Amino acid sequence: MPSLVRLLLPILLLTPGLARAEPTATCHCYRDRAFDPARPAAADPYILATTRSSLLSAVFGVEKRSLVSAVMTGTDPDDLWVAQWAGARLGLPAAELLSSREARGSWPAALVGRSGLTPEFSAALRAGAPTERLAAIAVAEVLRRRLGATPTALAALRQAGATTPELILATVLSARLGAPTAPLVAQVHAGRATWGEVLRDTGLAPRQLDPLVRELVASSHG
Repeated sequence: MPSLVRLLLPILLLTPGLARAEPTATCHCYRDRAFDPARPAAADPYILATTRSSLLSAVFGVEKRSLVSAVMTGTDPDDLWVAQWAGARLGLPAAELLSSREARGSWPAALVGRSGLTPEFSAALRAGAPTERLAAIAVAEVLRRRLGATPTALAALRQAGATTPELILATVLSARLGAPTAPLVAQVHAGRATWGEVLRDTGLAPRQLDPLVRELVASSHG
């Protein structure tokens, strides 16, 4: 199969900082954490999960180890995103919001009427949106503010079929490559590529995603 990225994007030279090992905990719930050409899709769940956790950790200053532990013990990653994002806006600990959500049974019950949330998020709460939708709104706001994603670029990724974890990964790659990545999402969803192959073609290994995300967030002005 021809290199997808080389057809779409220029060949990149990795910066020395990306060669560092990931400084935080590795998610041991994923047995496949490196790309294997014999099983090109095996590491995809890890690639998506680690990028999602890295962004959440880097933006909100929470230890990645604690996020991984929470997910491994049953907390929905979408709940973590809503709690961290809303907590930062409301000036409340994420743990307090998670407890409130558990006690009240839903995020709309726990958050409706609180000031400081975005109009889009507040409208979704009033409409009784599920956690997945609320997390998607929070993620999109972070990607716009901290990684420079435009609404048009995010819409193109969604139109190509990107899930929220794929939206994060594709935006990270777009910021790194300086080019749109909706065509790569389309290739993955058409079964013509895996995320492991996409990373390989950009010269990245899964372990380099965490330092990449942190570099991008640190260089932003959000």
